[in-house]
Amino acid sequence: MHKALALIFITSLVFGTEVVLMFPKIDLDNSPIDFYSIKYGGIEEITVVFKDEDYPNKFMDIMYDAYRMMKWGRIEDVETFYIKGNTVIFPDDYSGDATFYQTENLHNHAEIPITEFQKKSGKILVYVNTWNHMFSNKAISGLEYIPFYFTPKVGSREDVERIYSIYK
Repeated sequence: MHKALALIFITSLVFGTEVVLMFPKIDLDNSPIDFYSIKYGGIEEITVVFKDEDYPNKFMDIMYDAYRMMKWGRIEDVETFYIKGNTVIFPDDYSGDATFYQTENLHNHAEIPITEFQKKSGKILVYVNTWNHMFSNKAISGLEYIPFYFTPKVGSREDVERIYSIYK
């Protein structure tokens, strides 16, 4: 590994905000497969790669996968959020009051103080609350979650798009 990349990786582990991703048990077929993080200008960017994203209607899911392959060159779902100071920023992937199978009004913006997140062993809990992997600081009542602990690889959303897209 190059010395600069090793330094970024170590810095990310030492100074990065530690996150536990709480994933819905009913969606384990599409669970997280990769995690990336990078810090720049006082912001930590965290990108999660999910195996797939299954539209709740099986017929629509086939068309949805084809659409995603044409648009992004991949089947994997990629979602990114940011930590700036004591705030977690979900630019367009906050679930709000959505239910797991909801199909409209899913991509919301939110900036939430870290103090409003539950913590486990000092790590903040970020919940995945919808089939298309929108995030929240709160669990959906009645939905069972599995914790995903991870040490992210060093990389940005742009890096992840290059890695996973057939359009490289």
